[in-house]
Amino acid sequence: MMILQRPWIVALAVASLSALACNPKAMETDGGDASASSSSSSSAGSSSSSTSAGATGTTTGMGETGTTTGSATSSTSTSGSSGCSFIDCNTTGMMGSQCDPTSQDCPDGEKCTAVSPMEGQPWGVNECVPVAGGKQLGDACDVMGGKYTGLDDCDVGYICLLTDDDGKGGTCVEFCDVNMTCPKSGAMCVVYNDGSLPICLANCDPLLQDCAAGQGCYPSGGDSFVCFKTSVGPGEGGQGFGCSYTNQCQPGLMCVAAASVTGCLDQSGCCSPFCPISEGNGPCQMGEECVAYFEMGMAPPGYEDLGVCAIPG
Repeated sequence: MMILQRPWIVALAVASLSALACNPKAMETDGGDASASSSSSSSAGSSSSSTSAGATGTTTGMGETGTTTGSATSSTSTSGSSGCSFIDCNTTGMMGSQCDPTSQDCPDGEKCTAVSPMEGQPWGVNECVPVAGGKQLGDACDVMGGKYTGLDDCDVGYICLLTDDDGKGGTCVEFCDVNMTCPKSGAMCVVYNDGSLPICLANCDPLLQDCAAGQGCYPSGGDSFVCFKTSVGPGEGGQGFGCSYTNQCQPGLMCVAAASVTGCLDQSGCCSPFCPISEGNGPCQMGEECVAYFEMGMAPPGYEDLGVCAIPG
């Protein structure tokens, strides 16, 4: 299962509903690949986005790579600017890290990538590993020895994400450059898993869910949304189900703070659907309303009608 973690709270939790953020496992962090492009391309990965809505608490964070954002109760966005959604957008200096994936400062024949700090955990540190292939942006790829080993067949500057639990069938995703931009893909730079995953993911529309099959449109850093692989199976991650990171919810839903979801018994949070404000509270549970995701006047172009079902704060 791919998980994006927060940096903070990785795993795609909505950053701006500032109360409480679901702790995301990292998008691809725990197993999710994150390939992205600034447009809603299929190379995706998910990240967390900020929500300034009145929803009382949302969490954004991707399992396997995710980040988590705070709850929506405060209506102020807590996610960072420039796509940085972690507590620390800095990709260097993480405890245990030996290199910087944005500058690729490893010796010849090696590349800097994200790996698990210890067995059983998603990505969390950056290390130099042997270059084992020359696959480029968007190429099919595999990870050897497990999803989080970093031993993939993508070229320098890329990481194999969106794989299955064994690290197979992924896509080469671009690491952000030193300017935190994505020159090769033109995608959006988002940062997950305590800064170890500065990756380029595709933008998307959470109401349209216009991502590739197997991916969902989830909140990312700042006021953006990105495509990332879901980390749930059939019958999991539905409305009201417990979650710790955003891509632990089915496409069309996000991880919202427990206090904002009717009947939520999970301490981390529960999955709740995105909804168009103009159409009322149709998809919401009793006691919830379709609450504006962004503060009045603060929604980016195209997101003015975006809401999320939550108990009004």
